[in-house]
Amino acid sequence: MSRRNPSPAETLVQLPWQVSAVLAVVAFVTLRWVIPAIGSKNQILNTFMQGGRGLAWLALFGLGMLAVFSAILARKKRTLIDTQKDAASLRALSWKEFEWLVGEAYRRQGYAVEESLGSGPDGGIDLIIRKGGGTWLVQCKQWKVQAVGAPVIREIFGLVTHHGANGAVVITSGRFTREAMAFAEGKSLELIDGPALLQLVKDVQENRTSAETSSPHPQPVAPEPPIAVPSCPKCGGAMVERVARKGTNAGNSFWGCMSYPTCRGVRNA
Repeated sequence: MSRRNPSPAETLVQLPWQVSAVLAVVAFVTLRWVIPAIGSKNQILNTFMQGGRGLAWLALFGLGMLAVFSAILARKKRTLIDTQKDAASLRALSWKEFEWLVGEAYRRQGYAVEESLGSGPDGGIDLIIRKGGGTWLVQCKQWKVQAVGAPVIREIFGLVTHHGANGAVVITSGRFTREAMAFAEGKSLELIDGPALLQLVKDVQENRTSAETSSPHPQPVAPEPPIAVPSCPKCGGAMVERVARKGTNAGNSFWGCMSYPTCRGVRNA
């Protein structure tokens, strides 16, 4: 799905609030004094130029409100990322808060981040990040239960080619299926699951204690236990994790026999 272009107001809200504040002052001075002072010998044009005085206050108010919204949104994003503590707090976020958190995390790493202020997820590109002349597409999957499967990874990989980007990043608060990881291997795709995202957030948090940031011997993180692979209930062979594409269980993961379609044994994931 293609990404729509942001409106001028959306662009200003995403920029630092000082940009809108400066534009508000410049617009007010220009409409209130500069343009009327120039004047024109043409009576009609001169009438319009003098009438700009009345628009000066409107421009000041409109751009000033955008500056306020920009400041409030920036503060919300900073607070959002600095208050994350564990995987549970990540899963409790709404989809839009999840996008804001990811965008702020990359912003603190020096990336220029283009976000969307739309009212719903678009199913395609959620963020565009740029740094050092490179451009990457980011897709955020705030899924609390389901694992992200290969179809999602194939979709974003197609968008990379379509938009001529350097690569793409898919981020989830959960996990990726083995098929998704296999498809991404060797491609310009980065998959960030819940534990990796939590570590990324902690690395950029501004409220970390001095003990956390100065300790030369950080506490090792216990690796997650491997997922037990069940055997096929029909033939006894090995199984692989898959994602249902149709029916009432579409999007849910399940175990399917590796000998499919010869053997159609399945188990719940």
